[in-house]
Parts: sequence; C-alpha cells; structure tokens
Amino acid sequence: MRQQQGVLVDGADPGHRREHHPVLPLHQVRLHVARLQLSEHLFSSPINLVAASCRSFGGVVLFEVEISHIEPFRNLIKALSVIVEEGSFNMDEGQMKLLAMDPSHVAMVDFELPNEFFDRYLCEGEAKLSINIGEFLKFLDRVDRDEQVKIKLDEEQARLVIQCKRGGHTRRFMMPILEPLEEEVPSPKIFFKASARILTQSLRRAIRDAALVSEHVKLEIAGDELKVSAVGDMGSAFSVWEREADDLLELRSEEDSSATFTLSYLQDIINAAVVSSEVATLELSTDMPIKMNFELPQGRLIYYLAPCIGV
Repeated sequence: MRQQQGVLVDGADPGHRREHHPVLPLHQVRLHVARLQLSEHLFSSPINLVAASCRSFGGVVLFEVEISHIEPFRNLIKALSVIVEEGSFNMDEGQMKLLAMDPSHVAMVDFELPNEFFDRYLCEGEAKLSINIGEFLKFLDRVDRDEQVKIKLDEEQARLVIQCKRGGHTRRFMMPILEPLEEEVPSPKIFFKASARILTQSLRRAIRDAALVSEHVKLEIAGDELKVSAVGDMGSAFSVWEREADDLLELRSEEDSSATFTLSYLQDIINAAVVSSEVATLELSTDMPIKMNFELPQGRLIYYLAPCIGV
C-alpha cells in the first residue's frame, strides 16, 4: 500500500533531508490538520537569511549566559538540531524557550530551559533570538569540556558571541543572528487516549531493532501492554512491554491506541534525547501525532511527530 506522510501544518519543504517521504496533499489532510487545531497559515513567510535582529518588547535587551560545564547544554542543542534548522528562542528573566517545526512540518519540538540551568543568566526585558541551530552547534562542538563558556548577544554587530576560556587562554567565535519569525507556532491541542512512561534506553533499543527491517514503525498501547513493531521485506521486529516490566514505569489506556511513524524521525529524536533524558513519556491516540516528553533534570524537551497515513 502506498505510504503517505501526515503533516502537522500545511507548508513547503525547502530541501529537507527526508523529502523522499511523500507529504499528504492539503485536500486530503484538511480534516486531520483541523483535528490538531493548528493554524493552516503557519510558516507562510520564509526567514530572511540576510537581515539580522533581536527584537525586544518594552525596553532594552541584554542577554548573556555563563556555563561551566558545556556538555549538558550542547547535548540539548543537538537534540533540537535533529529537526530544527533555524529557530527563534523567546527569552525573558526566567527562561529561554523554543517552539519550532522541521521544514517538512512533520515534527515539532517544545523546549524550555530555566535560568537556574546556567551558572549565570541575564536577560533584561523580553527578547526573541533567531539563529541557525546547526551553525550554533558547530561552534559549541569546538568548546572543550574544561572550558568556561560565555554566550552573549552583541546587538551592535547583530552577532551572537561564544567565548571559551581556560586559564589565561580565551577563544571567541561570532555568528550572525537572523530576522525573527513574525508568526508564532502554537502548541498542538490533542487529547490523547493512552500513555506510557518508559526508560529511554529501552525505547531506543526497540527503535533500533525496528530499523533493521523497515522504514516505518508502529507504536501501540493496548490493554496492559506497550508494543513497538515493524514489518518489511527483510523480516519483522517486535518489542512488547507488559505492565509489570521493569523498564515500563507507568501505563495508562482509556482505549486501545496505535499509529505508524516514519522510523528515521523517531530514531533521530530518540538517539539525540537519550543523552539528556533517562525517562520518556509517550502519549498516543489512534492515527494522531505522538507526543514524546523526555524528562530533564531542569527544563522541558517535548516532541510531536505526525503519523504516516495509509501504511
């Protein structure tokens, strides 16, 4: 049967790496999108890659953070980079947030870090900072584990400054900031019928098993079990956790729920998140997007992924 990839919102796919997966035409997914209660006009305006600005609301903006251990922060940025190319962080005195979609409008990430995560956090007023996530990660990858890091906004030059220091040696990188998106991405409003709280490593093993045989994977919560299954020309792979399984921490089911997803998306997301999160909560309803909440010591890391239609 011909597979169709659902979308969270309607929109173009500007050269995304998974463009070989067909996207369901708008006339076929209008009802599906309406059920997600997401606006159909999101992301209608492209990001201006030349202009750079950091917009403030109600005053002067000054943003600066200091980090003594770069690894946790770098891992979280890696987790964002698997679906987000360019993103706009919303910042205030209490936290920095990112709500963004991948270019295909198939996946969404809802990310938040409180100011307590950083050794020092300074943000006067409210600001929106738009950057290329992949390029930012390249600079962070150059930071050694024993270096002190300062990240600050240089408004005059419209640059983000990454400064690394160890002893008397200082290194400094500068990258351009982008024009912020005018339109906001709303959080999906989906009522889930089932959920499972599971060790992230256990879920990762099941997804890696599924990757041996298929490009799609089915997740199902039925009765007292969580199931991950894949069937393809090379064979089949099944993982089942009963309610009393050690790796399955919680299971809730108002009704049996299942959906099929593009495996590459799930694999990229889970592989990136497992470094930062030991426990994930999966929320499902039949043939609806899945919500994956990866628990963090501080902050929030949630993904939504649209299902494949007609698999």
